[in-house]
Amino acid sequence: MQTDNWSPSAACSEFVSALRYEDIPAEVVDTIKRDILDWIGCAVGGAADPASQPVKDLCNALGGLEQAGALDNGRRNVFFAAMTNGYCGHILEMDDVDRDSISHPATVNIPPALALAEHLGKGGRELITAVVAGFEVMLRIGAAITPAHYQVFHTTATTGVFGAAMAAGKMLGLSETQLGWALGNAGTMSAGLWQFLPDGAMSKFLHTGAAAAHGVMVALLAQSGFSGARHILEGKQGFFAGYARQEADLELFKDFGTKWRAGLVSFKPYPCCRHTHSAIDAAVEIRRQAAGRGLKSVKLFTYKTAQQVAGVRHPENTRQAKFSTAYCVASTLLRGTPSEADFSNDSVNEADVKALEARIETAIDDEINARVPRNWPCRIEAETEDGEKLVAQVWNPTGDPENTLTWEGAEAKFRVLTGGIISAGQQDALIAACRNLENLEDVSSLVAGVNAAFHRKY
Repeated sequence: MQTDNWSPSAACSEFVSALRYEDIPAEVVDTIKRDILDWIGCAVGGAADPASQPVKDLCNALGGLEQAGALDNGRRNVFFAAMTNGYCGHILEMDDVDRDSISHPATVNIPPALALAEHLGKGGRELITAVVAGFEVMLRIGAAITPAHYQVFHTTATTGVFGAAMAAGKMLGLSETQLGWALGNAGTMSAGLWQFLPDGAMSKFLHTGAAAAHGVMVALLAQSGFSGARHILEGKQGFFAGYARQEADLELFKDFGTKWRAGLVSFKPYPCCRHTHSAIDAAVEIRRQAAGRGLKSVKLFTYKTAQQVAGVRHPENTRQAKFSTAYCVASTLLRGTPSEADFSNDSVNEADVKALEARIETAIDDEINARVPRNWPCRIEAETEDGEKLVAQVWNPTGDPENTLTWEGAEAKFRVLTGGIISAGQQDALIAACRNLENLEDVSSLVAGVNAAFHRKY
């Protein structure tokens, strides 16, 4: 795969080195600003959840310099600030999604850029530029190896460390050579396996926290002259050779600056795996059509990846339910649009929802499967107790670029995620800061504003 004149690894470092804020299209800047607000909301909500305590305990045990804000965890060194914030941003399963790479870019790219921006006294334009740099690299690497890689590896973790390294490196002002070193060492740190899913284990949060923190680490090492592999992606013993599990699509690395993947992310309206969202939208429609009538049968038509990742049946706890399309559909049919409360252990184990979940039939549909990953569709066919047949087909779930979350929608979601944790005044201030982020001179106010009066929910 390697050539003397061109390589995807070099294309990544060249793009990041040359990228300027002025190069980024206005619509991409707008998407990233909404995504930063969205991520802050997710991370604040996650930091108020009991699942955040282990990473806080780790930081307390190891200590370190006070360089940047960690949500509900004081000031930490930039490594631990990035780790805490990246970890917390993924707890609620509400953070953004990129369809082509099947990954969550915000919570691995924003924390390293934000931690270093705060430490270095940088402003909003630098933050946006660094985040876009990370997104563009991460999402190309992920898309190049989708879907085979995703069957075993959690792409957000394995490719997120590359994006985090580029976001951190851009914030540090690394040279093209240094960025290449950081990319090379990011590949060596790449990790993240799906085996936690059958156990409903917490590893997914560690995946994002570690990717964010290791991006900071390899960028700082490169700044100090620590070299890395120049052909980490395409080399004979590199990332694609070891991790791709399919022929990598190298053509994706030839349109940097032409196609802006950072502007194509999807926003998640529901607090569960994105692979469940088209099914939830379809269930909302079936509920409307049923108009209070009971359902004799419910059949769910989906795609292979959704069945692989979100195919848990008979969930018993919060984490299992968030990866159970059948549970999400049953809950929506009975309760309406899902909220975090619908995933509490008590809610998951309510007799009526468990009974309906057990009756839902699932099947892989060839037409639906053929649309993945460009679309993540679903169809539900149901029959009411009085014999009426109901159908709901969703090709683009709420939050996709074709059906995106507007500023108004993003702000409403942010207020829900952070309600009871920070005040309405702080919510207003953070929304205003993100809307006007390119003119913010010092981004340290973002985390400091949250931590000033953070209220835990546990």
